[in-house]
Amino acid sequence: MLTVELAQFRVIKPALSFKSSGTGNNIHFYNMRKASKPSYRIILRHLLFWMGIILYEVVNEGWKSKDIFSFKLQPEFISIIPIAMLLTYFNFYGLMPLFYFHKKFASYLAALAVLLIIGGCLQRFCSYAFWIPWGKVNDPGNYYLQIETYWNTVRILRNAFLFFPIIAVTMLIKIMRNAMEQEKSLRKMEIEKLSAEISLLKAQINPHFFFNTLNSLYALTLKGSEKASQVVLRLSDLMHYMLYEASASRVLLTDEIEHLSNYIHIEEMRFAGRMELSFQYSGDIDDKLISPLILLPFIENAFKHGITKQSGWITISINVIGHRLFLKVENSCVTPTLEKPGGLGLINVKRRLDLIYAGDYELELNQYDGVFEADLKLNL
Repeated sequence: MLTVELAQFRVIKPALSFKSSGTGNNIHFYNMRKASKPSYRIILRHLLFWMGIILYEVVNEGWKSKDIFSFKLQPEFISIIPIAMLLTYFNFYGLMPLFYFHKKFASYLAALAVLLIIGGCLQRFCSYAFWIPWGKVNDPGNYYLQIETYWNTVRILRNAFLFFPIIAVTMLIKIMRNAMEQEKSLRKMEIEKLSAEISLLKAQINPHFFFNTLNSLYALTLKGSEKASQVVLRLSDLMHYMLYEASASRVLLTDEIEHLSNYIHIEEMRFAGRMELSFQYSGDIDDKLISPLILLPFIENAFKHGITKQSGWITISINVIGHRLFLKVENSCVTPTLEKPGGLGLINVKRRLDLIYAGDYELELNQYDGVFEADLKLNL
């Protein structure tokens, strides 16, 4: 079972690191911030949070005993905020990375309970050492209601529960932020993985395409055809397109169609005299973008399986209506056209369509009565 965890530590060097358990498949991701250059936005968020806590307590203290809106601050509150901050950040950078993010929930709850008790004892010490003596001088009426001994279990527990809402709220905020950062990191990793796979598939198309084209050139040179020089010229244009333009994620549809036209002319010269070919395109093709080399495998497949030693025919139609492209390729065939598993052509392009145009394409491959048909509908 694979688990991914994200925690924050204050370190200096790496921004992201991971470790793998030697006994299992657990991978722990740590988002590490540089301590030498703290983010001012983070500091500002923390200051605003604590200012909000102070404002809430001041207003709440002012109206909890009277039905009026007033600002009133009890002396004990001067020590409550620093202790609350101490407990909060110890929980942030100590307990949660040590226990919670490693899913040691029982240990975390026990440590959190001890932390709250320590906070209650600290606040009780401040009351015993400072606020009770202060009340003796400045608020005698309230002083006589105070217990002058330090150890008072009820007061310590009450103080501990006083800090619990702040700890709970800050912990919830941290968990939510960590979940968002984890989701962002996983999404980025997934995008990088898809990008790498798409690049690999495109890299596989290039040698596959050039292999077929060189076969065409070789066949013409064997015949001593003058058309071989034209093939070389068109092949040069194709290589320029594939090396310098097809590396982009999107290209102009007009450029892609021109690239297809060059390839079709090369194959037409190769099979001249024993092939019937129809290639047409229509519709609003200007200013439309498409993933490069996404249409080529269907046409390559038609030439590979549509022309026999005797003859054959191929029909290629591209139509664009609005932002929807319709490609229909038909060819004569005798043997099954669909490539065996592991072949590059159609299997490769179907995988690329799944990665790039997931949910935005429809593909039908049919074979009947000596005819193979590829029908692609694509949202540009």
